[in-house]
Amino acid sequence: MPYFEKVLKDPVHDEILVDDPWVWRLVNTAAVQRLRRIRQLGTSYLTFHGAEHSRFTHSLGAYETMRRVLAHLGKEYGWPTDERDRRLALAAALLHDVGHGPFSHTFESVYPVRHEDWTRRIILEDEELRTILSAVDDRFAQDLADVLCHAGGHPYIRQLITSQLDVDRMDYLLRDALHTGVSYGRFELARLIRSLALHDGQVVLKASGLHTAEQYILARYFMYTQVYLHPVTVGSDVLVLQILRRAGDLWQAGCPVEMPPELRLLLRSDGVQQLSVEDYLAVDESTLLYAFHTWSRSGDEVLADLSRRFLCRKLFVPVVRREPTAEQWAALRTAARSLGLHPDYYVFGRYTEVAGYVYLGQGIPVLKPDGTVSELSRESRIVRSLVPDSEYRLFLPREMLEGVSPMCDRVRSILFGRTEYGRPEA
Repeated sequence: MPYFEKVLKDPVHDEILVDDPWVWRLVNTAAVQRLRRIRQLGTSYLTFHGAEHSRFTHSLGAYETMRRVLAHLGKEYGWPTDERDRRLALAAALLHDVGHGPFSHTFESVYPVRHEDWTRRIILEDEELRTILSAVDDRFAQDLADVLCHAGGHPYIRQLITSQLDVDRMDYLLRDALHTGVSYGRFELARLIRSLALHDGQVVLKASGLHTAEQYILARYFMYTQVYLHPVTVGSDVLVLQILRRAGDLWQAGCPVEMPPELRLLLRSDGVQQLSVEDYLAVDESTLLYAFHTWSRSGDEVLADLSRRFLCRKLFVPVVRREPTAEQWAALRTAARSLGLHPDYYVFGRYTEVAGYVYLGQGIPVLKPDGTVSELSRESRIVRSLVPDSEYRLFLPREMLEGVSPMCDRVRSILFGRTEYGRPEA
């Protein structure tokens, strides 16, 4: 094979090296390039103004992390033994997010789609991508889809792409911390990679890397509590959810609402079954943002108002408290209605949960100096101390909390036990 090398500058890894023209062809497929138009952190850019990075940049970062892991394991343990396994691992890292939709998880909560299912379909059905994958051999695309769906063989690759110690997490923690401007999401990637070993068919952590793993686990914990589940970000997701719900409800009721053609099939009861890969790949965040702009001028005041709130960052206010009783819910809905707000779309509650460190069946195996294998939480008091946590948040329009009226006093009394109200975090 003639010499080939592409070097991409990257804010996390400094350089991303592509030395296989086959991988470069994958990078330049339409399915992968579409990920430039889907933000990695969804609506988090409304909370952290630097969080504008895309799933494309993360996919390249996951690929580079996998490339470095393979270089380490190849040098120390002689794996992968052939070029096919190497390509399978690199393709899995590069393509693991190819099925994501716009505002990914919120989008999936409205429409009956799962990005894992679409990743599999895109790999198997997208003609451009399938042609490149099948250039390796006829079975390659199916093996790749199986790896990403946690099926079949290739245990090392599956663990490196989906586990508590995988290249996906390694890249997105560092990348998301960088772009949100927080420091607690950082850890020593190079040392963590050097701490990986192969033992009895498992990817394990050397005991010498225990403190680096603790740093990594703590980084993940704080990124979830402080960034991924930030109340303003969750409130932004709730607003997107309510916009899409209202538009869908109007469409299903036969009301006049301008609907992008890319969304129409998703709104049909049988749309997901009939939706082609080509149709799905046509949906990205520009599709939804165009729809929001269009709906902001809708004749339906609820849809128009919700869309304007999102576009102008007039977000719902998060209130951390116990879940309201049935009586309190009824009072809040009555208050919203009296203020001219449709309670189905302007009063919303949600639990958020941080898992801490999950070890039952998903833990990080630790290879001890005597050759036995333990589990990270057994070896680390710090990791063992990370217990699951949950929080209930109620989301309301700001005017329900800050307005000057008996109804607003009633809302404040229900939520805070008093009629005055301190300004929440914006």
